[in-house]
Amino acid sequence: MATDHTGITHAPGALPIVGHLVPLLRDPLRFLNTLPSYGDLVQIRLGPQRAVVVCRPELVQQVLLHDRTYDKGGPIIERIGNALGDGLASCPHSAHRRQRRSVQPAFSRTCLREYAAIMTEEIDALTSSWSGGQTIGVDAQMYTLASDTIARTLFTAEAAGPAVETVKECLPDIFRGIYQQAVFPPLLRRLPLPSNLRYERARNRAWAAVSKTISLYRQDGETHGDVLSMLLKTQDDTGGGLSDDEIHAQIMTLLVAGIESTAVALTWATHLLCQHPDVQERLRTETADVLGTRTATWEDLPRLDLARRVITETLRIYPPGWILTRTTTTESRLADAVIPPDTTLIYSPYLIHHDARFNPRPSAFDPDRWLPEQQQVRGAFIPFGGGARKCIGDNYALILATMALSTIVARWRLSHADLQRPHIEPRVTLNPHKLQVRVSGGSI
Repeated sequence: MATDHTGITHAPGALPIVGHLVPLLRDPLRFLNTLPSYGDLVQIRLGPQRAVVVCRPELVQQVLLHDRTYDKGGPIIERIGNALGDGLASCPHSAHRRQRRSVQPAFSRTCLREYAAIMTEEIDALTSSWSGGQTIGVDAQMYTLASDTIARTLFTAEAAGPAVETVKECLPDIFRGIYQQAVFPPLLRRLPLPSNLRYERARNRAWAAVSKTISLYRQDGETHGDVLSMLLKTQDDTGGGLSDDEIHAQIMTLLVAGIESTAVALTWATHLLCQHPDVQERLRTETADVLGTRTATWEDLPRLDLARRVITETLRIYPPGWILTRTTTTESRLADAVIPPDTTLIYSPYLIHHDARFNPRPSAFDPDRWLPEQQQVRGAFIPFGGGARKCIGDNYALILATMALSTIVARWRLSHADLQRPHIEPRVTLNPHKLQVRVSGGSI
């Protein structure tokens, strides 16, 4: 381990050519959690490229709040842009404000309330289809819920159905490929490896399906009252509207990222309730009082306090977006270190959330740590990022997850179908692999 003249520590274990590729592919979470022991700013190697991991919440906040200096960039953001287009998740600072202004109306409180009615219908359809004693693949079920709900928000025209199914099929290979290609050296990224080919096929299929849907919307010329119609109308009505490429990128981003992150969060929440039956019973008491056995609605949200805290704690333990990158646009200073221009910075919500200095007992599942009287370290909880680039769909995801989890627990008791801990597959999200849960009792 060494420290260079800028005050940045170098992580040990880098290999020639590939750098820290092996731990980043084999066990990236464990590798990340070792880095704070070396310092607040730790340089790692992604093949021949160097990147600085930011290991303290106040320094991460500095990066997130000064998005002109610490712009979207670096290998993960570049691969997200390659997969989804330069939408809100990956566009540079120069394009962000205009894009955000165009998309923000779709996430107003009025729209969220309308979306909640769709969420209630989809949650009811899913949870009513289960039967007592059934073993369900929770990850697949939550993907269905998230994709059907988000699809009805983005598209109401029947013509969009095939695109949604195509994107859902392609999601695993897209998100697996984004992460792998981000940590691969450029040479490996260009080789016709099976993983690279799967990623390219999945990306191209999803891209073409969304393009076809946008074309069909343009051809029928109708206003469907959905997000895509709103974006097309914004383009037509204002000279500063979104370009065709930007509309495509927004839809890809909202559809792909929205489905993946919401489904993953709900899957992990279900797993944690199976692991902690005492919390599940407390949540059952809350839902019995608020819901009985009916499906949660928008009006119930203020009273679903424990459900909201369970979701919050799930996002702390298993943040869907667990590792992200930025790029410096000018020389800057973090702590006592001088950061040159064009430096790749990495920040990891997983790392920050699991550092005992900032989140005591980080491995413990404790929804009560989010009670109002509990003290939190500023910036130590960042599942949706922060600053001007904070995820635009954060409230949408929290509403859907809170309503869905409350309804599931109100209607069913949950237990693991086997004793194996679900395997974590690091993609762009932390994906639980094939989680099987038995639902019993309380059938509606």
